[in-house]
Amino acid sequence: MPDNKGNLFLFEAIELRDEYDRQIKIIENLLGIRDSERSGMRFYSDNDIEGKEPVEGFCPKDFTEKLKKMQSKRIKLNHAIQMANFETEIDYNGEKISIAEALEVRKNLLANNKTVAGRVVDSAYKRITHKEERDIVHEPKHSFSKSYENFQDNLKELRGLINQIHMANHQSVVKFKDE
Repeated sequence: MPDNKGNLFLFEAIELRDEYDRQIKIIENLLGIRDSERSGMRFYSDNDIEGKEPVEGFCPKDFTEKLKKMQSKRIKLNHAIQMANFETEIDYNGEKISIAEALEVRKNLLANNKTVAGRVVDSAYKRITHKEERDIVHEPKHSFSKSYENFQDNLKELRGLINQIHMANHQSVVKFKDE
């Protein structure tokens, strides 16, 4: 629901961009653009007897124009979203950062959490090598308790950051009107 000036909230703009992406994809499929990208150049031999002809109601020329307009609108919308992401600030650990920075922090937290999760699994078990007369026990490099606690702390930090971004997305306005 646009604000009183007709601008979209950030979460609405993101959804609209996804809608534009879906529309662009279907038009590209209709025009055969996606097929030619996947398979390279299409070559038809003289033996090919099957052809394609547009049905009534589908005019490739009209859809080519529609595709250009949709791509242009998507570029403008994406630019407006990026501007809003840089202009809107959230509080993260007592510091004001833009949504754009918060998205980078989120990406880093997700990558870090994946690393820490691996450390948790690795630290959960001792490795035992059975030799002829004795067993060799390899202790984990990291403490399981500390690794698991670190994992839990990362999840809480990530959840808090995502909640801040989500709230900002519902309060920030993007300077774009869907026409």
